[in-house]
Amino acid sequence: MERYWQIERVNLKHNIPLHVLVSALMLLVSPLLIGVANLGAQDTAKALEMYAALIGIVLLPPVFLPEQDHDIRDLVYTKYMDGAVVYLVRIIGNVVLMAALLGLYIGMLMHNECEFPVGKYFCGTLAEMLFMGGLGLFSYGISDNLVIGYMVPITYYIAAIGGGEKYLRMFYPFSMAGGSYREKVWLLAAAVILVSAGVWLRCRRKC
Repeated sequence: MERYWQIERVNLKHNIPLHVLVSALMLLVSPLLIGVANLGAQDTAKALEMYAALIGIVLLPPVFLPEQDHDIRDLVYTKYMDGAVVYLVRIIGNVVLMAALLGLYIGMLMHNECEFPVGKYFCGTLAEMLFMGGLGLFSYGISDNLVIGYMVPITYYIAAIGGGEKYLRMFYPFSMAGGSYREKVWLLAAAVILVSAGVWLRCRRKC
């Protein structure tokens, strides 16, 4: 257990702080960009799905960032422990941070007297975060390029806004605003597959 905590401690100290700061700032400035007071369920879902969920794109893809340095990558694979374990510990840590930020944001919405099913919207938004972040992680695993890891989920997000419900169907990310929740189950399943595949692909890329 100590070795796992050491991985996460290094992640918290060197890898993820800037991304957490960016995510927190995104959520903090939301009152200036979108209305977050006295919202009904539909408008609250829009705020969560179309704005708050974007921090998944910020927090998950950087899991592979330290190994962009080939010397660190060689150390991870040859001396430290199995590369997949390192990545999975970072992923779990980043997901916990993601859930904590989302929880604080939902608390702010509740404080601003928004009316919505708290548990349902928390889980649904987290599923979307994991999907968007997993899409970025998978893209980074294939390309070995963090910029692509960001651009692919952003492109998906833009496509969804531009009438994507008709084409994305069960993978439409903004379904809660329309009163449908089943898409979130599909997004969560896809997130697990994307993250697993991204880690597997990255572990195969040792040079």
